[in-house]
Amino acid sequence: MYRELVSVIKGKKTISDNELKPFSSLSEEEKGKLSDHALLSYIKIGDREAFSILVRRYEKKILNILYLQLGNIPDLEDLVQEVFIKAFKNINSFRGESKFSTWLYRITINIAHDYRRKNKEVYSLDNSINEEDDGTFESIIAGDTKDPLDIVEKEDVKGKVRRLIKELPKEYQEVLILREYEGLSYEEIAKILNCPVGTVESRLFRARKELKEKLLKEDVNYAM
Repeated sequence: MYRELVSVIKGKKTISDNELKPFSSLSEEEKGKLSDHALLSYIKIGDREAFSILVRRYEKKILNILYLQLGNIPDLEDLVQEVFIKAFKNINSFRGESKFSTWLYRITINIAHDYRRKNKEVYSLDNSINEEDDGTFESIIAGDTKDPLDIVEKEDVKGKVRRLIKELPKEYQEVLILREYEGLSYEEIAKILNCPVGTVESRLFRARKELKEKLLKEDVNYAM
């Protein structure tokens, strides 16, 4: 039984309805340690608190993906809510054939596509929606070069990078954000975007190259 529980917590096994302990009997620490798949087992029998934990687990990532694609638009938080509402309504269609996060990111990308079609106006990316910065810009423009561009440590340049990402073609934005910000594998990105892995690799290479070229055109002092 202990091995079964460990498998559930690590996401290797989805528990059946008759194996579930009452969610309310779990401590907050135990709830927080449950895998996505274990939480989904609770959600599918109607426990909304379990879904709230998934929301807290992924809302910042969803916000970042939408922000980097669409800018700091007034509808940003509404779109985040739309992602989770759609996920909740369709939760029974998730069969566990991929990670829950992969499924959720696919919904996010589709909602961003829909928003673009309906709204042509875009907003500036010069100001971050987050006060905290986790250093992901270093990896974005490092690409395959031996020495990453140190200038990304400067706030003004980070603002430029945010703006220039928004200027990239949509298909380049998506692979760059999913790979460099969310740290997803090529295989996961391919599933989200419904394209071959080779296409992901090609788009990512071109996205990095175009972003660097755009940065070079900006009057920035590179330390190379």
